[in-house]
Amino acid sequence: MSLSRPSHLYKLVLQTNRFVDVGERRIVMATRNYKRGKPRFILTLPLGRNDLWQFLWEKKITVKVFIEIPEGAVEGDVGEKKPDLKGK
Repeated sequence: MSLSRPSHLYKLVLQTNRFVDVGERRIVMATRNYKRGKPRFILTLPLGRNDLWQFLWEKKITVKVFIEIPEGAVEGDVGEKKPDLKGK
């Protein structure tokens, strides 16, 4: 499959659903001194959808990014492992 031609699944997603869940991601600092000492940050996207990202990039489609902050993240429990309750 060519990266410039999205699969039929992605065409369907773009026609019917305007939201693409990329799962939980971490924001990383790319550089501390990008312009005039201002840091630059990166949000990585899942490799499994590279054909979709490639399609959006080639068509110069602007996307909106929404970030949901997990409950309790502000209190300092970001990065702490949550207990696995599935086995109970």
